[in-house]
Amino acid sequence: MIHLAYDGSINSDWVAWYALNLARHDPDHLLHIICIDTDEINTSEVQAKGAELERACAQVGVDVAFDIQPSSGSGPNGVFRDLVEHTPSTPDTLLLCGVRLKSGNAGYLSGTVAEKLLSDKNFNVMAVRVTQPGLLGAPRRFLIPVAGDHKGLMMGADILKRFSPNILRINLLRVIMLKRQLFKRLLNNQAKSLSEKGWAAMKGLDDELAQLTGVDGEKIDINVTVSDDWAQEVIISANRHKSHLILMEASRKDLRAKFLYGNPIEVVLRNTPCDVAIYRGV
Repeated sequence: MIHLAYDGSINSDWVAWYALNLARHDPDHLLHIICIDTDEINTSEVQAKGAELERACAQVGVDVAFDIQPSSGSGPNGVFRDLVEHTPSTPDTLLLCGVRLKSGNAGYLSGTVAEKLLSDKNFNVMAVRVTQPGLLGAPRRFLIPVAGDHKGLMMGADILKRFSPNILRINLLRVIMLKRQLFKRLLNNQAKSLSEKGWAAMKGLDDELAQLTGVDGEKIDINVTVSDDWAQEVIISANRHKSHLILMEASRKDLRAKFLYGNPIEVVLRNTPCDVAIYRGV
């Protein structure tokens, strides 16, 4: 079942379109919208926007359960605790939330409710940064960085399956990472050998993904590159393929990182040419 953490902001309005489209192709055809009533929330405005969301959902056959809950505490920690309390901890739960609209000096994710939800393991979470609101949460060209975690990729496949009726292209990207000093001294034959190992690791992944999502295998491409900068390769690939959405799993290592300008998640969020969805499975 699809759940949406909603606060009435323009950012959460954009993320709501993703929730609507995921719920549209979810077996339950139900969207649970959760709003935590903090001091920053205009309740009457949220209720009015909630009614608009219900009408939009009804047009595509999605039922809505709109839930405004009182806040038990202030700041991101309080909102995080309340969302966890009011979201079912079941394997089929997927909670959507937004990241910061603007990064400023704090970054898009660091210290936010989204970061806390992604770091938690009560239920599946997808945090979205929307840069192309005109897509209305219906991307058709996907870039998926693959890090080798098969379980994480299967979670990504479960999300992709809900977009599959409208998918035009899926690009799977494997970046073979080297430390900068090693990369600078890398010989051509060494780069070729590493690339071949990467291709071997990706063998059959396109067929498996096609089977899991129902997407035509001809629409799935695989690319392998050797680099010392994972985030930059993801951004370059998204530009090259004119991607609508970068769908990537968040590792605990990246979520724990407190530095902003070298954290690969923050780098992608800051420089992305398209929407970004970061997910974590239970």
